[in-house]
Amino acid sequence: MKWTLYSLICFLILFVNVSYSQTNIVLNEDPNISRLMDHYIKINKSISYVNGWRITIMTSTDRRQVEEAKAQYQRNFSERSKWDYKEPYYYLKAGAYLSRSEATWALDQVKKKFPGAFLSADKISYDEL
Repeated sequence: MKWTLYSLICFLILFVNVSYSQTNIVLNEDPNISRLMDHYIKINKSISYVNGWRITIMTSTDRRQVEEAKAQYQRNFSERSKWDYKEPYYYLKAGAYLSRSEATWALDQVKKKFPGAFLSADKISYDEL
């Protein structure tokens, strides 16, 4: 009796699985939805940066001072640094942080060697993350 009941249950489970596996589902997508999704993908691919934080180590009108500070920074820290020029100042910046709390922790370390360093909001490209 047990064996027959067990066989019947196994047969039913097998039959249900086979019948469901042969069902085809066809989705017809509205063309307006397709256009909206294509537009959404196009907009997101055009954005090449995120808003984040950097540590501004120093600003100066003298490029040599900025390059010397960059060399000193690289000797003391492993994070990448770069300088930008926005007339009339050169800005030496380091790091690429998504959260302010992470940037604040790093700033505390940098301030031990560069007391004038401060946080600045900046655009971070995806390849820097």
